[in-house]
Amino acid sequence: MEVETITQETIKVEGMSCGHCVMRVKKAIEDVQGVKKVDVSLENKQAVVEFDEEKTDVEKIKAAVRESGYELA
Repeated sequence: MEVETITQETIKVEGMSCGHCVMRVKKAIEDVQGVKKVDVSLENKQAVVEFDEEKTDVEKIKAAVRESGYELA
């Protein structure tokens, strides 16, 4: 049986201005293999991500945010 190593990371995201931006960032992160849960907050300008560190890492998640058109703080 494979054991998951779940890590939670908070990523500061710049450039979100509306609900569409939030959904775009959330979808980009969810599409990264190994991501388990994503909560994106427009108010706090951040994404709280839970992921399996056996399958991905925070750099891949940050790259997905950048590729979706947003900057990291």
